[in-house]
Amino acid sequence: MKVMEIRFTRTYQRLVEGKNINGASLLATDYLNHFNEVVMMLEMAPDMPEILEDAREWQPASYCEHFARSSFSDRNLAIWAYENAPLEVITPFEQLVSRVNREIHGAINNIEAKVGKVTTDHLRTIVEDHLKIIKRLLEKIAAIINGATPPNSQAAIDALIDSE
Repeated sequence: MKVMEIRFTRTYQRLVEGKNINGASLLATDYLNHFNEVVMMLEMAPDMPEILEDAREWQPASYCEHFARSSFSDRNLAIWAYENAPLEVITPFEQLVSRVNREIHGAINNIEAKVGKVTTDHLRTIVEDHLKIIKRLLEKIAAIINGATPPNSQAAIDALIDSE
């Protein structure tokens, strides 16, 4: 027997009016702050390789985990809205988040492995290459959060993810 999940999307679309939560996606851009900190650390890595120790401490956090420990004024509403967001929004959103998490950890590992073995300029190029992919994924996540029409098939989601 298939269990049907009940979502109250329209109700939450009304509840988020006037809040810093998108009415179409039911997601908040504040979630991107979770990634911005580690991106800034990676940007500084060529000139301050020791910052990679701090970057190594960065851990992925789900949307709900992020808001549960944030100081976002409407954090509970953000979590409840997420839990009621349209599935056609959540599926590509979660896939992109998973991908950016992997890219960030891969970047940290690769950059750490190169420190002291390549010139600062070469390290800067390596960091820039990683950040290009990470920032592109974050742009796609931001677009979904801001109400862009998400892809509606697995093939479209795969194409979106792989289109760096």
